Amino acid sequence: MDTSEKPQVPGPDQNGDKDMGAGEGYARIFRYATSTEYSMQAVATFCAVGSGVAMAMVNLVFGQFITVITDYTTGTSSPAGFRSDAARLALYFFIIGIARFVASYGYSVLYTLAAYRITRNIRCVYVKAGLSQEIAYFDSGIGGSIAMQATSNGKLIQAGISEKLGLVVQGLSCFVAAFILAFVTQWKLTLICCCIAPATLIAMGVSSTFEAAIETKILKVHAQGGSFAESILSSARNVQAFALPSQLVRQFDKYLDEAHRLGNKKNALLGCMFSVEYSIMFAGIGLCFWQSIKMIATGEVDKPGDVFTVLMSVIVASSSLTSIAPYLIDFSRAASAAVEIFRLIDRTSAIDPFSDAGEQPTEIEGNIDCNNLSFSYPMRPGVTVLESFSLHIPAGQVTALVGASGSGKSTIIGLIERWYNPNSGSVTLDGRPIDKINVQWLRKHVRLVQQEPVLFSGTVYDNIANGLIGTAWENDSREEKLARIQEAAKIAFAHDFISALPAGYDTIIGERGGLLSGGQKQRVAIARSVVSQPRILLLDEATSALDPQAEEIVQKALDNVSKGRTTVTIAHKLATIRNADNIVVMDKGRIVEQGTHHSLVEAGGAYSRLVKAQDLSAAAKPAFDSDSSTEGDEDEAIGESPALSRPLTRYSTTTKERLESDLDRDDYDKFKRVGLIYTVWKILRSTPELKYTYLLLTLSCMAAAAAYPGQAILMSRFIDVFKLTGDAMQKKGSFFALMFLALACGCLVVYFVLGWTSNVVAQTLNHKYRKAIINDMLRQDLRFFDRPENTTGALSSRVDSYPQAIFELMGFNVALILVSILSLLSCSIVALAYGWRLGVVIIFAGLPPMLLSGYARLKMEARMDIKISKRFSQSASIASEAISAIRTVSSLAIENSVLENYNKELQHAITDSVKPICLIMLPFAFTQSVEYAFQALGFWYGCRLVSTGDLTMVNFFVAFLGVFFSGQQASILFGFASSMTKATNAANYLFWLEQLNPSIRETDENRANGPEGFQSLDVDKVQFSYPLRPDAQVLRGINLKIKKGQFVAFVGASGCGKSTMIAMLERFYDPVRGHLVLDGKNLDEMNPWAFRKEVALVQQEPKLYPGTIRENIAMGVPNEDPSSVSEDDIIQACRSANAWDFICSLPEGLGTPCGANGLQLSGGQRQRIAIARALIRNPRLLLLDEATSALDTQSERVVQDALNEAAKTGDRITIAVAHRLSTVRHADMICVFYNGKILVTGTHDELLAKSDMYKKMCEAQNLGH
Repeated sequence: MDTSEKPQVPGPDQNGDKDMGAGEGYARIFRYATSTEYSMQAVATFCAVGSGVAMAMVNLVFGQFITVITDYTTGTSSPAGFRSDAARLALYFFIIGIARFVASYGYSVLYTLAAYRITRNIRCVYVKAGLSQEIAYFDSGIGGSIAMQATSNGKLIQAGISEKLGLVVQGLSCFVAAFILAFVTQWKLTLICCCIAPATLIAMGVSSTFEAAIETKILKVHAQGGSFAESILSSARNVQAFALPSQLVRQFDKYLDEAHRLGNKKNALLGCMFSVEYSIMFAGIGLCFWQSIKMIATGEVDKPGDVFTVLMSVIVASSSLTSIAPYLIDFSRAASAAVEIFRLIDRTSAIDPFSDAGEQPTEIEGNIDCNNLSFSYPMRPGVTVLESFSLHIPAGQVTALVGASGSGKSTIIGLIERWYNPNSGSVTLDGRPIDKINVQWLRKHVRLVQQEPVLFSGTVYDNIANGLIGTAWENDSREEKLARIQEAAKIAFAHDFISALPAGYDTIIGERGGLLSGGQKQRVAIARSVVSQPRILLLDEATSALDPQAEEIVQKALDNVSKGRTTVTIAHKLATIRNADNIVVMDKGRIVEQGTHHSLVEAGGAYSRLVKAQDLSAAAKPAFDSDSSTEGDEDEAIGESPALSRPLTRYSTTTKERLESDLDRDDYDKFKRVGLIYTVWKILRSTPELKYTYLLLTLSCMAAAAAYPGQAILMSRFIDVFKLTGDAMQKKGSFFALMFLALACGCLVVYFVLGWTSNVVAQTLNHKYRKAIINDMLRQDLRFFDRPENTTGALSSRVDSYPQAIFELMGFNVALILVSILSLLSCSIVALAYGWRLGVVIIFAGLPPMLLSGYARLKMEARMDIKISKRFSQSASIASEAISAIRTVSSLAIENSVLENYNKELQHAITDSVKPICLIMLPFAFTQSVEYAFQALGFWYGCRLVSTGDLTMVNFFVAFLGVFFSGQQASILFGFASSMTKATNAANYLFWLEQLNPSIRETDENRANGPEGFQSLDVDKVQFSYPLRPDAQVLRGINLKIKKGQFVAFVGASGCGKSTMIAMLERFYDPVRGHLVLDGKNLDEMNPWAFRKEVALVQQEPKLYPGTIRENIAMGVPNEDPSSVSEDDIIQACRSANAWDFICSLPEGLGTPCGANGLQLSGGQRQRIAIARALIRNPRLLLLDEATSALDTQSERVVQDALNEAAKTGDRITIAVAHRLSTVRHADMICVFYNGKILVTGTHDELLAKSDMYKKMCEAQNLGH
């Protein structure tokens, strides 16, 4: 949105739940326009009205033509005079065509550009409203679909106020102008005929109201489904690891079933809507025909031309009303989408970061006091998290919070950050209650490093620079900023590995920093927090993802940074807080004890027991020498930073070309797209179950199309009736009027069937393709999700918008397109049959240019749609990333920066669309106006044929009216061009996705080839690079032999390849070179899904899904419906994961909702649920990637004991990645990774004796006493 020109946004509804009607919602859209958009729309409206008036003026020319014809047939005028008059009237047709071209071009361009701009404004306000909501709003899971709705509902709103609005204004103005012309010409006849207007408007109004009510309910269901889709698309690793695609698609399908059920309620509604409108139109023509003949016969009217003017005016007015009916559906959808958008905009946030309210002290000392706090999370009001909690956190000192998971530690952080307000009590900063302090000011002076660090798409530089937003250094030069950023990176022990990245600080790190390891992300997050030199620092397990050596160095840096600053740190690794000024031990929301490390150890209480549990002594050294084979490498390792500081090894040209070829295969831009006709054909073929519906729909379209040539023939008889007098005229006229009535009755039936069946088709296809796109996405391997264009936000927006585009075309629109095509053909055939000379000239002179211009528009719009869709995908990615990481966004107080970036992408979309829209609307305006040119030609040439006797007057009328109606139908046909292009592009993406086979998949060759005994697992010279970074070798020749029953640990620095090795063992990727061999068989020859059924993975950042704890744990059972898993199995898995006690403490137990991304639970609780999900699988290969990093010491010990016991049975291979070495000291084999290689292997005692590197890692974690 331009900063210089703000839209007048209505004030928010304080309750946020006020019911808003569809009409009110639609009208409110335009209140988000600036003066520029209002001006554009004013001019566009003037042009649309002018175009409509021009359409009505044709009837005046027709009336004069009838007078000329009558004069000629009665001998009043000569053939030469007849031809002269005809040429003059033909010129009028041509002038009207030019006027319509200019007017159509003006309104189509201006309405479309204004629609882009207004929708941009609404999207920005909507995303701002989303970012302004309190955290509790997102805990409920409601907020998860904000980014998706901003894109999908924004598109619906845009479609409802673009050139289609111009077509409706044009139609309404034509309707009014035609009746005004008719009133002026013959008021009495017009007054009788105008009864069709209120009947049509009532039918439209009633049906649109009911349709909008149903559409609003459908949009709510799709929003819920979209939120669920976003949660599963953001956890591709988890989905692959547990073979969850079918389970999750079944859950997603429940939302689709509900939307389908609601959509089917429209069958009868749409059938009635269109049947009534079209039958009223033909009945009105019949009434006008009957009444006009009666008035002529009785002498009330003496000019046949006046009667014909009124008759044609009624036809044009009726046609203009029925032609806007399909667009009313678009308006209804836009109104329903707007209602959903405004519901959030009108919601008042309990804690609004954009509010200017609150104090902004000039100085801050940093004294924090928690005074008698009581707190329950809004989504679980029955569970007390903090009770009568009081704590003084002195300025400039380090206060550490320790205790079991779920004891309330992170809740204290959330209250200091003002994510929540306490139920009672208060938090004060320097004596001021923080609810009296401005929210943005507070968060800018407080910096947080979370347990699960969240980075954003962009470069390393961009991410660390986010910490400078809102500070005095925000507007410094890049060089000055870079110096600060590098200093912060050095403090966080991140500078070395950043410098080793391909582009250093300008390296793009992917969605959520996915191209970095967990430890690397953690260090960047620490650098981001310290770069602004905050007065208050909050560290929630800030070093949990770091290796021991890095942790020791970073901790020293944090200790240094903490000097003079108020620091609150949460830690399970007690070594990191031993120097804290005050250590607070918490349990169940209360303080158990507090003091310094030495005083608490001497007290022998809870803290002392935690210290003893974590002591990892390195004192006892076995009496054997170091292994000479590893000394050289190890000396090199110790002498360097464990980051990726070595030059990157490059592959051969052949290997690199193969990797790049694989990337091209995953690139949609390289896909050969198909055209509209093949697209529609393929879509129809995909639903053979609807073959009888298609047959019925086709027959009804053919019947509906037959009405137009029938109308031409009936109207041509009008001249014959004029030749009669008295009763003969009335009798003949009444007969033809009854024919129109019969036509109306036929339309009543035909259009009801057409409306019913087209909605059945649309709802079925919408359901099918929404399910298909999520299913096809989930079956892709991780290479697909790694691509920069496939961010969670982009994929989520496609899940909604692409099936919606197909739905919009394949509903009533495709039926009307078919009717238009058949009408055009049949009217042309009638024209040729009744006057082949005239028909040939007009059809071949007029239709080819019209068809070519329509085709040109389709091609240009298709190219523009692809380009603009990418822009909208990028904007959706920005919004989705921010909303899904709302805690990080709020803690950094970067909401305005997110909005600025979001608006920038939307502005790029508008800028990129201006020139294409100006070009695209040229053929649109041509198709809207060229009919008048070939009508002028037909009029002039037809009259010449009549004057020379080569064509009878009746045949001329049939042929000319056939051309007239075919021109109308061609104009209507290309009014759907936008829907055609969007649907074609969307369908092409779906076709590409359907045929896109992941490189790691089930095939006919490997379907029956699964794992057998898991007796041995060999890693043979494995080399690997991530597909998007083929030059950066991550694994550089890994060799390892593992036997059944062994517990193997991977340790080493962050970014040295440990988690990558786990990904290889899960078959997320296959090696570039070398092999993984299970029981003598290559893993890449096995069925990956069969293999993964025997494998379980617990990740460093656990992923849970919306649903209950029971449902999430039951997902671990392969190919089972979660509801069918026995309660006993779930309870046993919970006990093994030390989760049963905390689950039992929850009011709903296993039925407790986890919330969006499991955010209703603490980090440790989520981790234990994830471990239980893995254990219930009873895997033969258990992969633990920092599985206990989020657990407190007691839980970690219990869980570790359970895992150790399971490993002792000898039935399982267990491989664990660990930075906390106490968890792997009993491993059968510990592998020390360094720079993509295994440096040394052995047991804990063996490595202490022969590996200085491992010994230093242990010493870094030894608490001592």
